[in-house]
Amino acid sequence: MEFLNPLMLWGSLAVGIPIALHFWHQKKGQLLNWAATQWLTEKDLQPSRGIRLDNVLLLIIRCLLVVLLALLLAKPILHWYTSTQSPQKIHLVQLNPLVVDNFKFELEEALKKGEKIYKMGAALESLNDITSLTYSGAIHPLELQTSINKANELNREVRTKQFEIYLVNSQGLSQVPNIFVPGTFTLHSIVDTFSKTPKPYLEFAGKHKLFVNQANQLTVAAVLPPNEKFESQPLPNNVVNVWVALDNKAEKQAIQAALKALTDVYQIAFSIDEKLNSQKQYDWVFMDNKLPLDVKVFSTQTRFIFSEANHIPINGEWKTAQFSGEMFTNGRLPEWLGEVLVSHFQLNPSSKPLSDQQIKNLFKTLYINGQYAVNQTEGGRFSKWIFLFFIILLGIERWLAIQKNA
Repeated sequence: MEFLNPLMLWGSLAVGIPIALHFWHQKKGQLLNWAATQWLTEKDLQPSRGIRLDNVLLLIIRCLLVVLLALLLAKPILHWYTSTQSPQKIHLVQLNPLVVDNFKFELEEALKKGEKIYKMGAALESLNDITSLTYSGAIHPLELQTSINKANELNREVRTKQFEIYLVNSQGLSQVPNIFVPGTFTLHSIVDTFSKTPKPYLEFAGKHKLFVNQANQLTVAAVLPPNEKFESQPLPNNVVNVWVALDNKAEKQAIQAALKALTDVYQIAFSIDEKLNSQKQYDWVFMDNKLPLDVKVFSTQTRFIFSEANHIPINGEWKTAQFSGEMFTNGRLPEWLGEVLVSHFQLNPSSKPLSDQQIKNLFKTLYINGQYAVNQTEGGRFSKWIFLFFIILLGIERWLAIQKNA
């Protein structure tokens, strides 16, 4: 059995509350003046000592109700395997020379066994030979998630899957909160201690390149510096789509002037719209009012930028940035937007790898089909039975409480 919210099990410690209330209620009494008390002997007037339990059944039921409530909130999932079929292994490999050389034996054994091996990337490719490979650069975690989803879709007829994931452990993986794997999985990660993380860069109209130099400064040049390590290909964004959805004219003029300054200095290709263009997918949205977030012009990479003075409710899954009113007066707005650009496109990645605990917490099992759907269904039925038992016990507890006035 597994729990989706295991911390809720600590709530079962609240079982002490009905026990304490039970003893406290027993100690409560009401003094009744009775004339016949004077005829009782002193011996009979001695108070009784010791702890005496009344309504034991009612106490047990109330304790069970607390435990069942904690169990329900913990959301149990039963792993009842309906098939004895061994899981089919699916190998996903980041085509990095360090990864291939380090796990060469495992990959060759997988090929001998006829197991499926795929190259990670936006276009998932099947590998039948690892002796002559064209290596690619660093992989974005969204590309990794896409590769996992596509591999699962290509093997949807397989009931039980075991994903074997081979990759370089880098800080860039933490750009997303979680990576979900639809099946059991094993991580084969390695840290590249000899080389720095290749830096991504932007290229606009194939004429000039925008990157962060060794001094951590945003730079534009016709060619990349040969003494630094960059990705083999530029980022696919050859234009930055911007929607200025501002009602405040002063803010709108200041934003447009700041974007023009960035264009003049760094030759960044901005495509600026003041009205929504449904044919685009926007990178930046400047806003001072709540926008509909369900339209197709937004993606998970869209960054919503608004003033600190505007308290706009934004779903926590969306990327946001806030500018202060002082930036309009001190002229720092273009510089700040340059920092947002570097952060948005991850132009200055960190080469520090994730810790074992961090990379373990990053990957999550997703219960969507195959045996995992069966397990989740059975877990849901189990929760329903617990809930039904809880309702029945609650009814019995209320009936006993009314009958015994306890």
